[in-house]
Amino acid sequence: MSDIQSESDSASTDNRYDYVKYCYSAKAVRELDYLMVEQGYVDNSYELMNRAAQAMLDFISRCYSRIHHITIVCGAGNNAGDGYVLARLANQEGKEPHLKVQLVSIIDPEKLSGDANHAYQDWLESGGTVHSIEEASFTATDLIIDALIGTGLNRALEDEWYDTVKMINNSSKPVVSVDIPSGLSADTGSTHGIAVQATHTITFIAQKMGMYTAKARHYCGEIHFASLDVADSLYSDIKHSATLMEWTNIAQHLPCRSPTSHKGDNGHLLIIGGDYGMSGACRIAGEAALRAGAGLVSIATRKDNINAVNSARPELMVHGIETAKDLEPLLKRATAIAIGPGLGTEQWGMALLDRVIKLLKLQSENDAKKVTCVIDADALNLMAQHNFVIHNPDIIYTPHFGEASRLLHYSTETPSVETDRFKMIRDLKEKYYGIFILKGAGTLVNLNNSISICPYGNEGMASAGMGDCLTGIIGALLAQKLSTSDAAQLGVCLHAKAGDMASLEGKKGMIVSDLLPKIRQLTNV
Repeated sequence: MSDIQSESDSASTDNRYDYVKYCYSAKAVRELDYLMVEQGYVDNSYELMNRAAQAMLDFISRCYSRIHHITIVCGAGNNAGDGYVLARLANQEGKEPHLKVQLVSIIDPEKLSGDANHAYQDWLESGGTVHSIEEASFTATDLIIDALIGTGLNRALEDEWYDTVKMINNSSKPVVSVDIPSGLSADTGSTHGIAVQATHTITFIAQKMGMYTAKARHYCGEIHFASLDVADSLYSDIKHSATLMEWTNIAQHLPCRSPTSHKGDNGHLLIIGGDYGMSGACRIAGEAALRAGAGLVSIATRKDNINAVNSARPELMVHGIETAKDLEPLLKRATAIAIGPGLGTEQWGMALLDRVIKLLKLQSENDAKKVTCVIDADALNLMAQHNFVIHNPDIIYTPHFGEASRLLHYSTETPSVETDRFKMIRDLKEKYYGIFILKGAGTLVNLNNSISICPYGNEGMASAGMGDCLTGIIGALLAQKLSTSDAAQLGVCLHAKAGDMASLEGKKGMIVSDLLPKIRQLTNV
């Protein structure tokens, strides 16, 4: 998955989105479309359809300049209308590149209405023909254009719709989707059983909030954006639902060091975890914290783990902890706490979490020394089991889908077609306060009343210890006195960007240790 804009793609580059990239619901995008006409920025909605088709053709001319034959697969509604206009523009005499166009419709096009019917009639008047899906052949085509279904889909695909999507996916041809891959929810990133697996998606008017998270990361391919010259003022008038994180902007929050600084100036992180047999989790978190710039990192773990952790990374200060009382001197010295990696859900882990919760609750009730905290892994599972709620805004929680489901007491811990990650993170925020990071493909971060989406990261990061690494990074940033909102966003992006750098050597077989030198490199940009 690429950034929202392609540097070489002038039609999909809009300077307004260089640093803050807003994402909208499908309903909000329809409102933007309507206002462009209502307020006179375009003469009519058909003009917008022509702009969208031209943006598609410009993209094809640049990125597929050597192809000779395209197949445009149309369905119903304005998405199909975009396809008919694209066919007409591509087929114009003297147009470069000269393309042979096969237009396929899976419905009777005479049933089209509005702008889609206008586009269909213009295609016929230009000498174009329409093939049924039964007549279609993808054998000779160089590129398939998916113009089946737009952002209005709200049910499972059936019959010829399902079969056509399956045929496209099985064609082994590159696919460019119009606005959004057919079958994908624009608001949640989930699918209704099946969706077109696009090589590229050209999305119009505004970014769709579901296209960067959940299953959308699999189906959208490389995303390109064409605003169709929507007026600046309209983006301000319509409320966006999420914001895409931008590394260049986020990286400005990386802590700076004075030439005269000492280790104490760079924060002291206390990591609590590592029950019997789980020393690796706290060790990974500890080394990630050091690589992310923490001046001092202490680890509170089982005594049996001391040699294993110290022999691998002697820079970590490892303390054997048997009771919650043993934590007291470590808590007093820490500027930030990370609890959860390898903590376990037995009595030992429960006692340590209970002590930390008491500290966090106490400091939220008075003017005592403020210690920020990141809570992860088994600490989250313990909170879910015992219904712990901490009314303290200085906490970052980092659940994956299963942990989030347990915190919310959902009946399932597996994503489904009904899964709405945006609703899930809003529910977590409402119940538990603090800042939540909902990990996964297209990680979400809630910030006050807004949600940020991380467009970085890759499937190679689906391996053991990645969550512990993220916890260590965020803990280190908190220890260096970053705000919880800055630490959450920077930590997520730093972790994901390190994964992307490591993936250049291959995604299969990537392990968390591959990220550690990349974290150091990125913190020194």
